[in-house]
Amino acid sequence: MPLSMTDIPEALDQNLRVRQLKRTVQEAPPAICTERAHIWTRYHRDPANRYKPVAIQMAEALREVLLQKSIRIYPDELIVGNFSSKRVGGSLYPELHGIPMLEDLFKFSRRPTNPLQITRKEQWALLKTIPFWVRRFLAYRSYSSAYKRWRFILHQLQGHFYLINESGGISHLAPDYEMLLRLGTDTLVDRITARQDRVEEDAEPYIFYAAVKIIAEGLALFGERYAQLAEQMAAREKNADRKAELDGIAFACRQVPRKPARTFQEALQSVLFAQIALNLESLDNSICPGRMDQYLYPYYVRDIESGVLTPQQAWELVAAFSIKMSEIIPVFSARLTRFHGGMFNGQVVTVGGLTSDGHDAINDLSMIFLDVMNTLRMRQPNYHARIHRDAPPEYLDRIRDILADGSNSPALYNDDVIVETMSRQGYTLEDARNYTAVGCVEPVSQGKSFASTDAALVNVPILLELALNQGRRFGSQWRSGAPTPPIAQMACMADVTAAFETQLRQQLARLVEDLHAIETANRRYHPTPLTSMLLEGCLASGVCSTAGGARYNFSGIQCVGPADTGDALYAIERAVFTDGRITLAELVSQLKQNLPDDTLYADLRRLEKFGNDAPHTDRWTRYVVETFDRALKRHRNTRGGAYVTGLYSVTAHQAFGRSTGALPHGRRRGEAFASGIAPGNGLDRKGPTALLNSVNRLDFSRTANGINFNIKFDQHTLRGDTGRRALQSLIKTYFRRGGMQMQVNVLDPELLIRARNNPGAYPHLLVRVSGYSAYFNDLTPAMQAEIIQRRQLGVRDR
Repeated sequence: MPLSMTDIPEALDQNLRVRQLKRTVQEAPPAICTERAHIWTRYHRDPANRYKPVAIQMAEALREVLLQKSIRIYPDELIVGNFSSKRVGGSLYPELHGIPMLEDLFKFSRRPTNPLQITRKEQWALLKTIPFWVRRFLAYRSYSSAYKRWRFILHQLQGHFYLINESGGISHLAPDYEMLLRLGTDTLVDRITARQDRVEEDAEPYIFYAAVKIIAEGLALFGERYAQLAEQMAAREKNADRKAELDGIAFACRQVPRKPARTFQEALQSVLFAQIALNLESLDNSICPGRMDQYLYPYYVRDIESGVLTPQQAWELVAAFSIKMSEIIPVFSARLTRFHGGMFNGQVVTVGGLTSDGHDAINDLSMIFLDVMNTLRMRQPNYHARIHRDAPPEYLDRIRDILADGSNSPALYNDDVIVETMSRQGYTLEDARNYTAVGCVEPVSQGKSFASTDAALVNVPILLELALNQGRRFGSQWRSGAPTPPIAQMACMADVTAAFETQLRQQLARLVEDLHAIETANRRYHPTPLTSMLLEGCLASGVCSTAGGARYNFSGIQCVGPADTGDALYAIERAVFTDGRITLAELVSQLKQNLPDDTLYADLRRLEKFGNDAPHTDRWTRYVVETFDRALKRHRNTRGGAYVTGLYSVTAHQAFGRSTGALPHGRRRGEAFASGIAPGNGLDRKGPTALLNSVNRLDFSRTANGINFNIKFDQHTLRGDTGRRALQSLIKTYFRRGGMQMQVNVLDPELLIRARNNPGAYPHLLVRVSGYSAYFNDLTPAMQAEIIQRRQLGVRDR
């Protein structure tokens, strides 16, 4: 039975150490760290390194970063390790995204959204460093043809039809931290050496093993640097209590990650060192600790039973670790900020769920993590909770209370649906049960998947625009899509859907061509030996994760705007072919002019929309998802895995909306699409039960890359026992009827408006965006407006 939270004093949320650490991190201005860019470039500029195998280059360059980057132990810390030279900062990866970043180099600190501190000296130093990569960064090297290369780069800078995130690296993964804690790097090196001795010298597996051994030793030395620093600080420390803490930190860092973790503190410390190193290996912010309540639990139990740890101390250590997760930020250009509004975070920590053999996995540590996430309410980690049909009432009640109180975390995942979906996708039942989400909402098997779950996002509504204009965008003479018949030849819905499907197949074929180029470039020019060390399959096969060495190798492609597309198709069917109130030619003429006829606009807006429990309407959104998935299944990635469908949008639903013309369901040019699989803002009018019924008409066995379903409640409706019970009933009913995922935003709409108008008064107001949480002030103005406009629901049907 899980630990009752009454066993942990209520005063813990006033813990002085935790409160101070949280305040310091939240008040630190986000900044750019240039250390990695300079160290990485110095290594690659050295003629002695230029002709080494690429895997060796990657391992040695990362080792140099770990050994040369500045390290610090901040006051009050128990878990140590800094992601960057800034208290809150992000690194630059010139070999991946450095060149596009030059566009914003002298704007970062002055831009209105997500300003990042960088000194003038650092700016000028980068001007001497990053140009080395002008013809060496990944997107440039992905195509040998100059035409295809620049077509791809310019296409991605515009991002009208799709955005390929993999051009900045892959890194959406949940490493095998259980193995690292159990073995340590020395034992891993011994095992790798034994494998290396059985392969031919200078063969690819031999070189791969050599690279992994280099970075395994680099990771161990990274931990020992902190041990030495802690010893030096302890020798100077006057306060006896802090001196003892520093001695304990030094003791832990001498042990891990080189040796197996022996205690709960050492286990957390080892995870953090690996987390930092993996984030420095490849551009991303979605290295996910995953199921921490599972692989840390043996250390917790051992320490509790031996008397060296109390639940209160475990809470403090988990909180200290969690706060460290908020010290890393992404560095995006203004262009990328359009697609990733806010300080995107994807370092997922998942609690609860099932064990690999199908038993309830919820334990004392699950409850501690729930309390920490509720107490801290910080930008990271991205907390998720797995729910299954036999989950203990104490666990479900705690989640309900946390959400009703406005924490907006954790996001909720239905084991009964997700495990089955993953099994159909090719996971073994045991591996499917051991899933964690990564990034936003994407389920993968912990320590076994190199799934590139955020490979690309596709603007689906714009494909209907192309279908209605012979492959051209409205107002353009340039054909962006496939040549399809003019609307004069479309006599029924089958003609419309045939044109739409033609556009969809062509755009996905173009996307896959570009993805194959990027996947190949990652394998050739940016292998990831540290990542490979921590994924099952790579060491056994002697193959890097970027080349398909992991056990599972899917790639996730996001279908953005399915509800908008479905509603638009229903509007054509109803207004044109059923009611005959307007011809298709007249409708398209109106769309090209941005729906100037207000009477028509109002009529189209009044048509039923997805989210109102109308089967004849909902079937069109289901059609869009199934058609997308069928077209995607025609392709496979270069690592030997399938491309799988996801229904989340990050903030691309807002960015893609700006690029797309008017749509037949009464959406005017430039307006945001619906987020994830939610209905359009304000278009679900019949209450939460109707909304959930519509969502559950989708076939989630087709969405193995996960869904993002935002549901927002006015916090006044959830006050008291009645509101909380109603919320829990909605969640239970939705999951029992086949819902896959849900994330609950409980906010006061007036508070959001005040925060927008007076941001200084609400610096750390946390909101759920699209699979992740962000501070409201970090969002773009357009994204803030979209959050405010999202439909609010009471707990009773209207």
